[in-house]
Amino acid sequence: MSTSPICSDLSRARDEPLTATASRVERWLLVEHPGPWGPESVPSSRMDLHVARRLAELAAAGAARLVLVRRHRDEEVGEQGRWVFAVDSRPGSEQVRAVHVDDDDALLDLAPWRDPSGWEVVDEPLYLVCTHGRKDRCCAVRGRPVAHALSAARPGQVWESSHLGGDRFAPNLVVLPEGLYVGHVEASEVVAVVEALEAGTLPDGLVRGRSSLPSPAQAAQHFARAASGRLGRDDLAPVRQEALEDDVWRVVLDGSPQVDVVVRYVRDGEARVISCGDPEKVPPSWALVSLR
Repeated sequence: MSTSPICSDLSRARDEPLTATASRVERWLLVEHPGPWGPESVPSSRMDLHVARRLAELAAAGAARLVLVRRHRDEEVGEQGRWVFAVDSRPGSEQVRAVHVDDDDALLDLAPWRDPSGWEVVDEPLYLVCTHGRKDRCCAVRGRPVAHALSAARPGQVWESSHLGGDRFAPNLVVLPEGLYVGHVEASEVVAVVEALEAGTLPDGLVRGRSSLPSPAQAAQHFARAASGRLGRDDLAPVRQEALEDDVWRVVLDGSPQVDVVVRYVRDGEARVISCGDPEKVPPSWALVSLR
């Protein structure tokens, strides 16, 4: 067994910022697949080929990200078949819809983006916890205890997931429908984090960003929250964004008064391990130019 440092430990030792690291996703297609999961980001090679192809087509039709999900092993599952979720994370269009299929042939007839009839609207949020250990061992080592703790507190709402991005920030939690990424959230605090989120408050220092927002808007929100202490879940919504020059954006955030933020994408950072077993890369980072 390897004893080399895992990427999430290295990230923590560097005190690496989580600023604007949420993967860019506006829609999601979640498909129950108990596993085992292979090392691919979407480990569909363990499915029948025609099913994997159809799911890829369904996701592409809605410009959605395909993610495989499974119940945590402590949750009792009596039903056969699969749950499928179609999620819209775009601001103003947030929604989770679900359908249960008894066999894989039923997947071939699904059309969630074109014909939502037969899909049930899910009123409660879904919580994805990345536990894809074959993709990155950090996600298994750190993610599974989080899934265990949160499943006990929110049964039926928690799903272990395949790769979500940002392995080095494990444990990673994604809140749907809005696509809010939370990193470095430990099992001992995840229930309190979720309770605060449900009450409308973001966890200070743990927010990676919202997937349905472009990275400059995610960065602007981060710097505005740090400067103002405004951690309301719905605060500081982006009003507009414009490119000023290469790698520099101006983002106006809603509020009384509005907040005008200029951010810069930093390309000349230090190469580092960003996923276990992968070559070193320069990760994205952001700098604050001005805020008023």
